[in-house]
Amino acid sequence: MEDSTARELIPPSDGNSGDGTFILEEWNGSASTKLSRTAVITAAPSLSIQRSGNRFGHVWRRVLEAFVPEGFPSSVTPDYVPFQAWDSLQGLSTYIRTMLSTQALLSAIGVGEKSATVLGATFQWFLRDLTGMVGGILFTFYQGSNLDSNAKMWRLVADFMNDLGMLMDLVSPLYPSAFIFVVCLGSLSRSFTGVASGATRAALTQHFALQNNAADISAKVL
Repeated sequence: MEDSTARELIPPSDGNSGDGTFILEEWNGSASTKLSRTAVITAAPSLSIQRSGNRFGHVWRRVLEAFVPEGFPSSVTPDYVPFQAWDSLQGLSTYIRTMLSTQALLSAIGVGEKSATVLGATFQWFLRDLTGMVGGILFTFYQGSNLDSNAKMWRLVADFMNDLGMLMDLVSPLYPSAFIFVVCLGSLSRSFTGVASGATRAALTQHFALQNNAADISAKVL
């Protein structure tokens, strides 16, 4: 029988290879005169670092999945991320302006003043909300069918009317004699915003959806 050289990588005899240790066995010669050598190989420490990195990446992916649609980024159009980034900045600025306008509105109603009555403040707030509801119904009746075909334009109109409505609330304390008229105009302006913004967001969501995932996109807004 001819001489031969062979190598074999086998796990330890106890079967426990979970610590990354293996035995390399090499022999040279025929079956009757085999000379063998063995060596123990231990996995490098870099493997443990790689596992930690994989765990961190897994956690990061799980957190990201809570804010982006399933299958992102292939499940949405390329303009989804830029739109959501700018929309999030706009939402943050709108939230700050809403707090300031609400503070001004409550001050104009008389919150914190001894002369103000609960009944008077409630009646003024009721007129404000009633005007907004009527305005929203009328706007939907006249322009509801046009919101899909001109989504970008009506989105811009909604933002402008929202800014105008908050401006009315901010200046309302400066005109006590015309307070009801000013706040009703502001509520009417924001009613257009609510209808146009909701309708155009639905149209834009359908545009972003590539895998019939419009509901997922609408729920996971950045």
